Amino acid sequence: MAKYRQLHTQFWSDGFVLDLTPEEKYFYLYLMSNSKTSQCGVYELPIRIIEMETGYNRETVIKLLKRFEEYKKIKYCTETKEIMIFNWSKYNSPNNANAIKCVNKEIKNIKNKDFIKLLYIKYYDLHLDIKKIFEGVFVFTDKAEPLKGGSTSVTENIDITKDEEVTLENENIINDAESEEIVIDKKIEDSNTCKFEDVITFFKKNICKPKQYECKKLKEWSDNIDYDVIIMAITEATKYNAKNIKYIENVLYSWEEKGLKTKEDVEVYKKGWKGNKKYNSTGKDRWDMIEQRQYDFKELERKLLGWED
Repeated sequence: MAKYRQLHTQFWSDGFVLDLTPEEKYFYLYLMSNSKTSQCGVYELPIRIIEMETGYNRETVIKLLKRFEEYKKIKYCTETKEIMIFNWSKYNSPNNANAIKCVNKEIKNIKNKDFIKLLYIKYYDLHLDIKKIFEGVFVFTDKAEPLKGGSTSVTENIDITKDEEVTLENENIINDAESEEIVIDKKIEDSNTCKFEDVITFFKKNICKPKQYECKKLKEWSDNIDYDVIIMAITEATKYNAKNIKYIENVLYSWEEKGLKTKEDVEVYKKGWKGNKKYNSTGKDRWDMIEQRQYDFKELERKLLGWED
């Protein structure tokens, strides 16, 4: 349990959040920042505690819980009084040794075994170190067996619904990016039909050989914006010699805030931005183009000294 929970500024401009009522926004924020939250996003939260901390009555709490379950944002278990926030792992991935150790300890205390299965699938889908995260953890399927990190046979034994299936799309692409170099015959940035393979290749060619977490970040962005836009952001990072995934994400965040999600959107924006620069096409400061007022300084001096009369 942490004393602080970080909220990304993109929360308020997220399409899902924008459509929520003020009551729903407040409740969603509460679920992500209350005193019972955990590092893994699965934690025990009795309805009585929600009533006390939010000020809502039981009927309202149950109504809101069901509503967010319908939105497919959470899952609440009345038997164990545990809740799972589905998108938690996406923004709070255990990427270091201390976080992995903390998550492993929390998973061992989860009572609802179905939550452990879903958590395993989400971490597997994010290409995290499954073996260390689930070390010593058992998941009961048809047969009681321990989870083995990175083993696809484990996920095949888990009984899940269609919406919760493991999405292993682009896994081979990421593996290729971490092994052999992919050669391209033309400039990818000039293409209008980019694929995720092109994004990985372009990153490797202009930035560096992508690590696992960098591939994961690029994949997350590709779910929301066009591949071409990601490549344009990589180009910006190369242009200003800021060759790292953090700078690329800052560029993408900036464009996302302005609603730029396609290559055409970014090109139009960049043209308009260039037209509003301080200096015009002549290289002259724009303020020098404004006609200056002329003053008679001797007359002003006489007025200030009272000599006018």
